[in-house]
Amino acid sequence: MKTNRTITLLAVLSFLLVSTAPPLAGTVFGDGEERWVIEDVLGSEATPFAIGHRGYGESTAGVPDQPVENTTEAVRRGFRDGVQIVEVDTVLTRDGIPVTLHDDYLENYTCVNTYDYQDLKGLLEDVSTLRHILQKARTFSQDLDRDRPSGQVVVEIKTPSPLCDPEDTTVSALVDAVLNEIAFTKMGDQVIVESYSPEILALVMTSEPDIPRMLAVDMLQLLSAEQVAYFTGLPVTLIEKDAGFGLQWGEIGPLYRLPSYYGPDPMGNYVSTLFGTGSHTASFDKTILLQMMAVDPANAAGLVWQLHDFGFGVHVFTVQTDFEWDAFSAFGVDGMYVDNIPWGLSKENP
Repeated sequence: MKTNRTITLLAVLSFLLVSTAPPLAGTVFGDGEERWVIEDVLGSEATPFAIGHRGYGESTAGVPDQPVENTTEAVRRGFRDGVQIVEVDTVLTRDGIPVTLHDDYLENYTCVNTYDYQDLKGLLEDVSTLRHILQKARTFSQDLDRDRPSGQVVVEIKTPSPLCDPEDTTVSALVDAVLNEIAFTKMGDQVIVESYSPEILALVMTSEPDIPRMLAVDMLQLLSAEQVAYFTGLPVTLIEKDAGFGLQWGEIGPLYRLPSYYGPDPMGNYVSTLFGTGSHTASFDKTILLQMMAVDPANAAGLVWQLHDFGFGVHVFTVQTDFEWDAFSAFGVDGMYVDNIPWGLSKENP
């Protein structure tokens, strides 16, 4: 989600909860062989680490020397060049196959769930299934000759849009399909599931509690409905949605359905939801930390420290400049999503 936003966040954050997030599973032996596991990256002291955004970075067809985002080739290139962990976005076709596309609609605003996979493949030659990507990642997770982990995947389950799920009825099928692919590929110890939707993460927690979870938050979710409408130019419709966390949900135009953390203590509401979803990691739109830093760098550093004290990892998306990397690194951020993999790896190992 990309918007031009300059709202300053509250400088004082109040965190009222004092428990800790559940730990990740320990070392695993899959099918009689040792493999790198997600804890080898998320639990490492070697931070910050780069995360391959959409595999090898945000890129469409026709970009020279860069694979198309969210494809098997993008994931392969990322691991081959040395990144430990990649992120892919997942949506569902009409015939129930999870495919890795950033949105559940195409450029012409037709919905992915109106196409069977083979029909979609005819339209998008590069479209990849989640299964194929996880199978490719698995081969890298088996490579223990590397001097550091490989083959780990952030699977972001996209919140269905109002455009393609007007009755809000497809979430359970999407989650079940993604979890089935993780189980089929035996990649449960090599993934962390990410979503902006606490409803989606709660479903994952219920079905597969051992798979770690990451709750993402966008700057828009910390603003009032009026502010969101102003900065996006899209109408905001508040909706009744009982997802179990006491949050007000809204639809931003036809493209986004999100919970809001707005209130006297928006960040406290978000942290409470981190606990409620049993999340291992908080994933921040970089605008949030940059705006806090503009008020006082100690605010951003204090937020990261407090989240660490509560037992959460902290990731930021999408980091693009030396200034951003160096600032977030000084704050103690663990993982940074990057589009430029060689640059991100050079920042990991200066």
